[in-house]
Amino acid sequence: MDNQTEKVPHNEKQAAQNDTLLTNRAQGGVALAWFVLTGATVGLLVGALEAAFLSFSPRPATLLEPDVHYVIWFVAPLAGLVLFGLVGSALGLVAARQRRSRHIWSTVLIATLAGCAAAYLASAVYLHPVRQGDLISLRNLAIPLVGFVIGFGCALLLARIIRSRVSSVAAFETARPLRYWALALLLTGITCVVGVAVGPADPRSLSQLAQTSVPLRVHSPNLVLITLDTVRADHVSAYGYHRPTTPNLDRWAARGVLFENAIAPSPWTLTTHASIFTGLLPHQHGANWLVPLDTSVRTLAEILHLNGYETAGFTSNLYYGQAGWGMQQGFEVYRDDSGSRQHNLAMTMASRGLLQPLYQHLVRYDLLDRRKAEEVNRDVRRWFYRRSNRPFFLFINYFDAHDPYLTGTAYDTRFGRISRSAIWQVNSIDGVRARGPLPPDDQEALIAGYDNCLAYLDQQLDQLLRLLASSPAWEDTIVIITSDHGEAFGEHGRYGHGWTVGREVLRVPLVFVGRGVPAGLRISHLARLRELFPTILELALGERVPLQHVSLRRFWTPGFQADPHHAFVISETMDNSPRVEPATRMCISLMTPQWHYLQDRHGRVDSIAGRAIPRRKLTWPTPRNTTRPRNSFGSSCEPLSSIRFALGAAPSIYSLWTGPATLSCGKSPLPPCSGLPLLSVISGWELPRPTSLPMPPLPAAPFPQMRT
Repeated sequence: MDNQTEKVPHNEKQAAQNDTLLTNRAQGGVALAWFVLTGATVGLLVGALEAAFLSFSPRPATLLEPDVHYVIWFVAPLAGLVLFGLVGSALGLVAARQRRSRHIWSTVLIATLAGCAAAYLASAVYLHPVRQGDLISLRNLAIPLVGFVIGFGCALLLARIIRSRVSSVAAFETARPLRYWALALLLTGITCVVGVAVGPADPRSLSQLAQTSVPLRVHSPNLVLITLDTVRADHVSAYGYHRPTTPNLDRWAARGVLFENAIAPSPWTLTTHASIFTGLLPHQHGANWLVPLDTSVRTLAEILHLNGYETAGFTSNLYYGQAGWGMQQGFEVYRDDSGSRQHNLAMTMASRGLLQPLYQHLVRYDLLDRRKAEEVNRDVRRWFYRRSNRPFFLFINYFDAHDPYLTGTAYDTRFGRISRSAIWQVNSIDGVRARGPLPPDDQEALIAGYDNCLAYLDQQLDQLLRLLASSPAWEDTIVIITSDHGEAFGEHGRYGHGWTVGREVLRVPLVFVGRGVPAGLRISHLARLRELFPTILELALGERVPLQHVSLRRFWTPGFQADPHHAFVISETMDNSPRVEPATRMCISLMTPQWHYLQDRHGRVDSIAGRAIPRRKLTWPTPRNTTRPRNSFGSSCEPLSSIRFALGAAPSIYSLWTGPATLSCGKSPLPPCSGLPLLSVISGWELPRPTSLPMPPLPAAPFPQMRT
């Protein structure tokens, strides 16, 4: 009896301890749920603020429009919800394990969550223009740290002001309100997922383009311009490369005209495309590293659209293919990466600070939002089957040969596997550019990776051309295949492109295939890539525009005779280093059949004759007939204030421009018409009738040999 009496208090004590343990566990579970829901809610709000910022703040600020789509309003909140939900889970686990001073711990943890949100927003705003590879630096890491300290301190101060409310919240006495809270967050998350899933699938239509009723020429050809980003000519097997990198392109080139010495006006994407679209040199059209193409300058697509063509553009260039760089001018349909879900996710700080580094180190060392050629072909195919019955101008830019030279397919091992060490030394993701020769193994692996990309790109290009050839419209189609620039692999001590004007980054493939193009013709004359502007106009509009003398079509026209004063090409680039004064950043190239003259930003002039002769410091000779090339170098650095630059550099480069002219970048409101007046619409220049300016005497040879 006494033993039973003694067991009762013991059982009651054990039961009380069990009840306390269950109560603590229940409160710990509620605390965990509360922090998870709080973190998810904070992340949702932070993501919405980031979406608003990205929608109205282009990167860089000079862009004509932000490089995100409306899908960012679903992607950014969803990314914030997931990220801060995980942060809230970690904080909730800490809160759930606390038995004493739970109020103090909860207040500190809530302040920590507020500090994380402030750090995220500070990074999203202040590091928005910073490129991916520059995020990890002492200066940039200080920004989220300062944001965290400010957010943490403000949260603690606010908790002290409303301490009683925080105490009641931190008590975690009931889970009932949390159910409705969780349900609301679940519905919001589902809404974001649905918004992302049904996001932009079709190329956006630029419906604001003015329509025209100008009648087209009878049987006006369809025109397809394809630029293979970062493809140098001497790695294409049709140009004599020892590896079969482009067997399909070789077969298509055999059916048309191949230019063996096509020279780009610039060694990087935006300036070259702007020159192709306007016919101007880079310093004339003004597009640069942080400056988009001026919308007041008439572009190729605009002129063709005004003359009745249906215009469509598709690009996968992540850096300078976005519409905000002015590339979309004149295109009724333009698809860039700004509409893709991957790109909008990559623009969030959750991706830039967490997903992108994880993707680089765990999956593949590449950009998260890179679109492959097969995805571009899918978009083109969708548009092609829905187009109108008008003649079309189709522009396509592939990005697959760009570093880090990974295709993500079986082609990654076609000619060898690129090593991770080689990728780390030469890539544009982190802004690394090797300035000296790589070890032989890395050099070989780097070139093998580049050639692998060419093989993959060649296969995708063939699929696109087969699609076009399967249509009845093929009989009236002309395809132009080229590249915007090449790629350096240690030549002149540099890798990549954009910084030098060597032959390795300027000589590009150029192939014409289609209606009226002779088959099996190889042209060895120097060809200016920016003359694709008058060439395409002449192919499209015929005799309505008197551009035959500057059209590349002249090279395969019967009776063509080479003009010795046409046998040179000027190319330009600008060093965008902040340590270089703007006035001294320009680098200029002047290429002839025998020589390649280079003037760097310091004014030094070098020459290269073929590939066997190294760069050497030159002095200009004194005879009078050498004044023209020397003046061309000097005047090429000056802004275009008149047409005299074109005359000074090459008196017959545009034989139409033989009179004094003033630059008029404003777009002419006049409708297109036949004959010479159309030139004011084509180039944006108001031209008088050509007879008023006498031509200066020309030297007997294109350029005299220079003394070393």
